[in-house]
Amino acid sequence: MKETKDDKQTIDLLVKVPTLPQPWPKSFPKTAKVKEVIDTVVSEFHFAPNGNYDLRLESNPTEPLDPKRPLVSYHLTDGTVLIFSDLGIGVNG
Repeated sequence: MKETKDDKQTIDLLVKVPTLPQPWPKSFPKTAKVKEVIDTVVSEFHFAPNGNYDLRLESNPTEPLDPKRPLVSYHLTDGTVLIFSDLGIGVNG
């Protein structure tokens, strides 16, 4: 049986990272939480693990995605561009 687009369990995203000249292409499981995408970028590009980061849709850059929601809940399609933002290191105090 041939896999259709709807059967595919991953989504191919383009993540704009401040340290890269071009968006970073990466596949994630559709059920991955937004936080997992953030954690992957932090790990892959050696950002501070205790930093404060968010992801936003390039099509709606003023609204951060909820880290607890799965990617599939945003109805993203292959090729969607996300913006990874470094909000600085969190300080408790």
